[in-house]
Amino acid sequence: MAIISSKTDFNGAIFVAIPVSALLEICAYTPDAAIDALQAGAGRVELCSHPEFDGISPPESWFRKIPVQLHAKLAVMVRPRGGSFCMSVSELHQMEQEIIRLSTQQQAGALVFGMLAPDNQIDEAACRRLITAAQNLPCVFHRAFELVPNPEKSLQTLIGLGFTRLLCGLPLPELISLKNQAAGLISIMPGGGIRAHNVHQYLQAGFTEIHSSARNSSILPDPQELHKIIIACQN
Repeated sequence: MAIISSKTDFNGAIFVAIPVSALLEICAYTPDAAIDALQAGAGRVELCSHPEFDGISPPESWFRKIPVQLHAKLAVMVRPRGGSFCMSVSELHQMEQEIIRLSTQQQAGALVFGMLAPDNQIDEAACRRLITAAQNLPCVFHRAFELVPNPEKSLQTLIGLGFTRLLCGLPLPELISLKNQAAGLISIMPGGGIRAHNVHQYLQAGFTEIHSSARNSSILPDPQELHKIIIACQN
């Protein structure tokens, strides 16, 4: 049962904060970590490799290690390398082929990618090409969004392109503003430093999807931290 609490804003008006239940997505950097997170109760896993690059595409062999019945709960990173989010022609082709494979072989429930132009605007042509390749798979724009110069304008661009979700680690007030602007046309999923000690702030703000690595010092989710976040998101 969610706890309902009254708060007062800076103008003295009283409003009600109602923590909501949320789907928890856990970032997993190994197949075993993905399996463990889903079995522990996470609603979805973002599957990627190489945390030192903040996540790139997982090897194809990983999908043979994860039970087929779990593939629908995988949001798979599609990113050929670390560094810049401005992709070359060959890199974009590589991403497109990877997306076609993931889609046709039903290895993912969603695809995670994001391309920027040299001026850090959304690369609309590149994104549109990959969304087309994805066919009916939901597409998520990742934290490259944090580099765009005009978040409000860029959010409208993502909605127009057909992205279904935005993973973003901007400060909470900015995320709330984006959520209000989105008005349900695209899901705003906070991610970046969310742990058991602060997840309630995002739940009270009304976010229904939460992204966390649930890690401490290891690249693997900490079982106790993961359990605490799962419980928080379910209450």
